[in-house]
Amino acid sequence: MRRISHDLPGITQRIAKLRDGLAQNAAETQQVWRDDKARQFFQQHLSEVAPTLSGLVSNLTRTIEQFEDIAKKVQDPDQP
Repeated sequence: MRRISHDLPGITQRIAKLRDGLAQNAAETQQVWRDDKARQFFQQHLSEVAPTLSGLVSNLTRTIEQFEDIAKKVQDPDQP
């Protein structure tokens, strides 16, 4: 049986780094851009993006675990 190549762990790490980079850039920008328009922008956009990225990383981590579990069971169906 040919194994399907995937790099979900690498993708997960890249998304986590992008999330962390976004948070750092946003914090730096908030130090300079402090008016009401800035607060409104950050509240509207960052409050939506950060939880979405965190959820994506979490879901990918669970998916990786499921793939690994399925791969083990396919290799040895008698294993619990």
